[in-house]
Amino acid sequence: MIIDFHTHLDWYTNQEELFSELKNFSGVIVAASVDLESYEKNIQIHKKASRKDLLIIPTFGVHPEFAEKYEQDLHVLDNALNQSKMIGEIGMDFYWAKNVSKSAQEKVFRYILEHCHNHKKFCLIHTKGAEKEILEILNEYPNAKPIIHWYNGPKEIYLKFLERGYYQTFGCQTIRNEYLQELLKLTPSNLILSETDNPTAEPWLGGSDSSVKLIHRIYEDLAQILNTEKNELEKIIWKNASIILQAEK
Repeated sequence: MIIDFHTHLDWYTNQEELFSELKNFSGVIVAASVDLESYEKNIQIHKKASRKDLLIIPTFGVHPEFAEKYEQDLHVLDNALNQSKMIGEIGMDFYWAKNVSKSAQEKVFRYILEHCHNHKKFCLIHTKGAEKEILEILNEYPNAKPIIHWYNGPKEIYLKFLERGYYQTFGCQTIRNEYLQELLKLTPSNLILSETDNPTAEPWLGGSDSSVKLIHRIYEDLAQILNTEKNELEKIIWKNASIILQAEK
């Protein structure tokens, strides 16, 4: 079964078209959220579109770009944190989110990580430009279960993430970027996951396909890079994802 481990279903501007696409898609979609409002939207999409052969999993998180919305009242996040069995998207970004204070980003990130640590939850983590800081912070929350989203930072830190057994998602940039291909080949098969980061990632990279079915092409890309068959990669990724999803029941 195909699984897209990181997408933003609430970001589709044409929701009617989205639901039409979802009717023709089978698999699992992890619908990451960036704040409380997007989490509620993803819950509504889950309720409307999930069926026997399509599981949509809304996950609550605060993207670093929105950290300042909550830094003064972190407890407003508690209900969503307790409701969400898996957490994401969270993290820090010192590259794209330079307009958001580092202290606010770290404060919100640590608060959510504390929850993940206390409840032994998996959490999808954004690391752009803050890889070293995140590596050090995660060491303080050993019961949290990180999944690193679209890593594109220093190799030495990536190798340390792998040593700790952190799952890694690979998406639409991988086929376009030799460095990411190198990281993918370095990654043990039991830590590989796939993602689209729909609907913005592929157009941002110059492509035109932001549809739900884009994940099929990404599987083909990753299989090509790893010199394996797509159906074999599907088995590998499904086994990895099943371990995570089983732990979240």
